[in-house]
Amino acid sequence: MKWLMEFYHERRAILARYAIDAPLPAAAVRLGRSALLAEYPSAPTRGRPGSFREAQRVEGQDPSGWVLYRIVKAGDPGSAAAPGPAT
Repeated sequence: MKWLMEFYHERRAILARYAIDAPLPAAAVRLGRSALLAEYPSAPTRGRPGSFREAQRVEGQDPSGWVLYRIVKAGDPGSAAAPGPAT
């Protein structure tokens, strides 16, 4: 099954689009995040992470700042026919 997804980074004001082949949405999100981090790697941090970053990791939040904005099945009504290039 093909999934179309968009990730958004508020601080950088970037919207990245991906088309992923996966059987389930959860698997598509994992593969999409891997593709996203390969294209937009996180900036290296200096020193030890602060208390806020540690708390984010404990709660399971993604400290990179990327948010899954939208995920739809390819071919569903209302979904784009094909995603454009990642921007």
